[in-house]
Amino acid sequence: MKAIQLSKFGLDEFKIVEVEKPVPGPGQVLVEIKAASINFRDYLIARGVFAPASDLPIIPLSDGAGKIVDIGQGVTELQIGDRVTPLFFPKWMSGDALGDERSVSSGLEADGVLRQYGVYDERAVVKFAEHLSYEEAACFPCAGLTAWTSLVTVSHITRGECVLVLGTGGVALFTLQFAKALGAKVIITSSNDERLERAKDLGADYTINYLNEPEWGAIAKDITNGRGVDMVLEVGGTGTLPQSFKAIRRGGHIPIIGNLSGAKMDIEVYQLILTNAHLHGIGVGHREGFEQMMRFVGNHELHPVIAKEYPFEEASSAIYDAGEGGHFGKLIVNIKT
Repeated sequence: MKAIQLSKFGLDEFKIVEVEKPVPGPGQVLVEIKAASINFRDYLIARGVFAPASDLPIIPLSDGAGKIVDIGQGVTELQIGDRVTPLFFPKWMSGDALGDERSVSSGLEADGVLRQYGVYDERAVVKFAEHLSYEEAACFPCAGLTAWTSLVTVSHITRGECVLVLGTGGVALFTLQFAKALGAKVIITSSNDERLERAKDLGADYTINYLNEPEWGAIAKDITNGRGVDMVLEVGGTGTLPQSFKAIRRGGHIPIIGNLSGAKMDIEVYQLILTNAHLHGIGVGHREGFEQMMRFVGNHELHPVIAKEYPFEEASSAIYDAGEGGHFGKLIVNIKT
């Protein structure tokens, strides 16, 4: 079968290789992978700045979707023909990851989905909603679940509450879509007016261009008549947290999913005490959360935003483009060689 390997760090080091087609053992399933999606993490891994001590070669990309074409002995919950997505953390089933549940992630410690076939433990894949295509389902394992964990698992957002979403990246757009389906109001920020208009088309109630309005935290609080937002999806880190504290209500939630404006969390402790805010470090999520998310996606017939699709042979271009950041929505690799 064909696969793409990263033999050494560098965006021009991806190679299409022929490897032996795997065979499922006891408790395992063989998945014919149909599509993959790109996360910014994949770009960082390729450059060697995410986890430079990783063993190479690896098959990249954590997020994909496919069809079960063979099963091993003892498999009871799945059957041939089921459409599934592999989990980002194949060992994390539920609850807090207090042991080694997050020791293995797809596309880094374990081979990812940029291949025609993959063998997975039965519990390491989840069936996805019937209305989704393979390309759409491939968007959810990292970005979708990170949004769901932030919004539902830790922040418990409900109808009538208000969410502030920073940026228009993959997790941000999922958060917007999930929040609207939950009945919440959404404020979204960007430096790009065109992207803000597209966010309005997805249901955003208010938009703020943070270049034009550097005090966007205060503006968001004013939108809520001084109460403050119930949650801020925080992607910036050092450069954005001060404004996030200005926006948050007392007792509100700030899930932190990235550090695009600085990795050191340089905050004033007084601001944390004053707001009584809850800071959450988010690391994707577990199988139970994925199953809950998929039921929600199916009930509301939600579709992710897809920006562009690439053929298998151009996967390296897709990863490069993910790093450039000029897209609105997910970048997809079709694995139909």
